[in-house]
Amino acid sequence: MTKKTDWKDEVVDVSRLKLDLQNPRLPKYVKDIQDENNTRDYLLRKENVTRIARSIAANGYHHSAVSIAYKDSDKKLIILDGNRRLAACQLLLSPALVADAKVRKEYEDLAKEMQEDTLSNIKVTVAPTRKAAEKEIWDIHVTPSSKPWEVLQKLRMYRNLIETGDYDVPLAAKEYGMTAGKFKGELSKLYLYEELNEKTDEKGQDELLKSGFNKIERILLSNNGKKLLDFNVDDNGKINIVDADKFEANLTQLLPFIVEPNRVSAQAKQSDLIDIVYSKVDPVQFPSKQPSKASGNSPGPIPAQSPTKDPSSQGSSSKPDWVTDAEFRQYAGADRVKNILEELKLNKPTKGKNINIVAIALRVAIELAIYDVLKQKGHIQTMINLEKAKIKAENIKRVANEPPLPLLPPLKSDWTPTLVQMLNFMLDEANRIITDPQERRALEKIKNTRKEYMGDLNSYMHNVSFKPTEEDTRNIWDTFARPIFDIIRKI
Repeated sequence: MTKKTDWKDEVVDVSRLKLDLQNPRLPKYVKDIQDENNTRDYLLRKENVTRIARSIAANGYHHSAVSIAYKDSDKKLIILDGNRRLAACQLLLSPALVADAKVRKEYEDLAKEMQEDTLSNIKVTVAPTRKAAEKEIWDIHVTPSSKPWEVLQKLRMYRNLIETGDYDVPLAAKEYGMTAGKFKGELSKLYLYEELNEKTDEKGQDELLKSGFNKIERILLSNNGKKLLDFNVDDNGKINIVDADKFEANLTQLLPFIVEPNRVSAQAKQSDLIDIVYSKVDPVQFPSKQPSKASGNSPGPIPAQSPTKDPSSQGSSSKPDWVTDAEFRQYAGADRVKNILEELKLNKPTKGKNINIVAIALRVAIELAIYDVLKQKGHIQTMINLEKAKIKAENIKRVANEPPLPLLPPLKSDWTPTLVQMLNFMLDEANRIITDPQERRALEKIKNTRKEYMGDLNSYMHNVSFKPTEEDTRNIWDTFARPIFDIIRKI
């Protein structure tokens, strides 16, 4: 046991203190970068640091606030408990560290209000080791006399215990009052949580915190979940993935069942989950045991309605020259796309008449329709995750560079892929979107051999001097857009 006399109280200038890059508040994608600026940015955006900064500026640094620290191998003082306060202090001292101009202005104003030397006498208690500090922090945050930590922070603390090398699984389990099997399960639960957290939006992340851990246990860590995702958990609680592509693709398809509140009830048994979840992702490996219903609450496919004979919209019977009534009726996606298709059906491009309006509407309809179907199937979120991963990988390289290079900014919350990016994603066989190889080859051939279509479509939107023609616009619909709409109906 560590003696209390091994702990030391110190009063230091805040400039001597460093943020903890293993902080349990940090999601894996931030923690992996191991950069203090990135850590501080995350705390500022997600952990209400500005409220603390306002209090410090108005009332000074609380005399009763004592942070817990330890000295690393370089004798740097790393704050283990009190990182939000430290981040607030660092930003008050150096508002230029704030990326957002509006928030930076507030910190500049707060810094002017703060009394001089407010941050020169900060109380810290220095633990002899990180291990000793983390045990003390655990007791502070988990005992009934204080506000309990969120499940997520507990799990991240468990992970830190193993990753720092101070504990192995049996020792950590014994120290924190659980079986080794339970501790392993907690580590694997966190791994899957972090993977899902990166794949969803803020609404999904909120749902993950509310009920996600329970669903991760029931859906992902069950024997069926391990079979579907093809992974196992070793003695250290680490997830070993057999087929990375299969794991990634199936986990993405399982995401809606975990982050959408009403998809899976709390009472669902494993036998129910085969029908509700697993058979929807892999019907071969998990055939549904429910008989098909001819009536009741599960309607069959809506029959295609017979097209109305309308000479103004039908074109020739062998090769219709514009949007047909049948094509309009068959489209079952977003209302906005359906409205555009209806307007296109009624307004054909004709020489000297409404060509620009029709051309732009056609371009918008193609992109919106593709985006809508990919979003409904979870593929847009996958593309967002891939873009985030690119930025993350690049930032890791930049941090490792000597001297370090400035980090790329995080992906904007409203980022969406371009039309070309979506088409490339659809055509990538590994993504299993267009399952018919003939359809995939046909679309790829059109995209690669008729590149003028892509050029014209982009010019419709971005080239102010471009002049679309009636013939080109009809041609794009007939040989490019029409096959795309036919393909996305089957995705």
